[in-house]
Amino acid sequence: MTRVGSVLVAKRLFVSREDLAGFAFWAAATSVLGSRWGLTALVASVFLFAFSTPAAEPEEALYVSQVAAATTGDLAPDAEIVRAGRPLGIDEAVALSIQNNLEVEVERFAPMIAETDKDGAWGAYDPTISADMKYDVVKSPNTFSLNTASANRDRKKGGGVGVDQLIPYLGASLGLRYDAASTSTRNTLQRRDEQYDASFFLTAKVPLARGLIWNDAWTNVKVAGLAYSSSREGFRAALMDTVQTTVDAYWNLVAARDQVGVAQKSLETARALLDQTTTQYEVGVISRVEVVEAEAGVADREFDVIRNANVYRNAQDQLIDFVLGRELSAMTELQFAPSEDPAAFESRSVNVAQAVAQAFQNRPELQQVSRDIDQEEVNLKFAKNQRLPRLDAEVRFGYVGVSGEGNVGVTDLTNPMGPPLPPASNIPFDQADDDFFTSDGSENLRVTGTFSIPFPNTTARKRVVKSELELRRARTRRARLEQTIILEVRSSARTLLASAQGIEAAERRRLAAAEQLRAERIRLEHGESTPFEVLQRESDLVEAESQKITALQTYRSAEVALERAQGTILDFHGVVLDVATRPTR
Repeated sequence: MTRVGSVLVAKRLFVSREDLAGFAFWAAATSVLGSRWGLTALVASVFLFAFSTPAAEPEEALYVSQVAAATTGDLAPDAEIVRAGRPLGIDEAVALSIQNNLEVEVERFAPMIAETDKDGAWGAYDPTISADMKYDVVKSPNTFSLNTASANRDRKKGGGVGVDQLIPYLGASLGLRYDAASTSTRNTLQRRDEQYDASFFLTAKVPLARGLIWNDAWTNVKVAGLAYSSSREGFRAALMDTVQTTVDAYWNLVAARDQVGVAQKSLETARALLDQTTTQYEVGVISRVEVVEAEAGVADREFDVIRNANVYRNAQDQLIDFVLGRELSAMTELQFAPSEDPAAFESRSVNVAQAVAQAFQNRPELQQVSRDIDQEEVNLKFAKNQRLPRLDAEVRFGYVGVSGEGNVGVTDLTNPMGPPLPPASNIPFDQADDDFFTSDGSENLRVTGTFSIPFPNTTARKRVVKSELELRRARTRRARLEQTIILEVRSSARTLLASAQGIEAAERRRLAAAEQLRAERIRLEHGESTPFEVLQRESDLVEAESQKITALQTYRSAEVALERAQGTILDFHGVVLDVATRPTR
């Protein structure tokens, strides 16, 4: 025992006079017992006692804050972080976001553009009107002995007009054509000079293999129609995402506002505790240690106020951006005051099987994938049709007519050496088509069949293989999306139930923490506790209140997430797709 005691004395180089006095008494006692070590300890104790200085009071050596308590700006008592703002309900926020949100405005153009493509695809069936005019002079040496003219010269002028029409679905085409021309000549074999020619023909062309039904024009019409439907579903999906984002931003602002209130209340509590402990210290009831603990508690809660105030202001900007779009500027001072109570809800149970069935029926993403499958089926039909040989039938029927002035000196081919034939009777040019569609008319009929096929038709066959693979991929994509939707519905339903239970648990914890804080304050008033323990209980209460705020926000987010997963979020918030599709500017 004496050896250990002397070692301890040797290790303490800086000790108080009271400690040395104690060591001296111990050393004297051991020396009386005649211990050699005790005598040594006594001498060392006397030496240290003579040259030591009085020890400083423990309280005076503790940390003393060199920074004045912040009482301005957000940290001022009763600071107005959450100011009175424009009242805003959840339905109004959704309506304004659809009207003003720039993301919605961007997505709104997609179905409008797709609709123009759909209407434009039908332009392939617009009738085509054509017209032409010509003036032709041909002069050539005379090589026919019966022609008495020294040279041939034909001068022709005229033109025509026609209408061509592609028939929807079948791929057949119809054409109407009227031509008229006048010809003057030096050829003595021609009965008329000037001669007027007129013709009218109706032409029909029908594909019997390649191009029948699944031709380029009809395929484009079908694909453009499906693309338009898919684009509308895409806009509906974007609209659902916007509504969900807006609702989440709304409840995020509500939670941020409530967190600011909790942080400010906690700061005021810590400040009141600091004032109390300072007063107790000044009258000598408590030590400086407890004042420092109270100061640390105030600083910690000041940090929480600063952090929550920043989160709250960012949440304001986020909601303003979603709801008012272009109204958010660098100098915007607007604040929203959400009017909805996050705790005003009725806990709901979810039938997962029924929710999944609703999702399969209502989710726009599934409808989009279905339209993709339809498009690939159309492309496959077109590819198979293009693999066929070309077999076309063409029918041409019409009339021709001639009129004009008689040619003087026409050679009689039956008697070339005899006198010329008398001039033909003059017929005005506007009578060249008088006999059209009559028994006296000069009708013409022509039927043509055309067959062709590339060999070995590699491009068409490979296009069929590609289309089959694209169709299989689209169907697989749909199956994968269905699995994803099932997962989303199950997760949302589970989160909704868990958050409802979490709200109840958080409320129980809050009540218990409030009671513990009340009891700890009573103990402090009776000197049975310390500011540190009170602050700890108060921190537990703040954490419990924050936990409840988070649980309420989680429930609201889970609720809107479930509606989004089911595809019923637009109906849930009263959004009409046709109204939302209309441009706002």
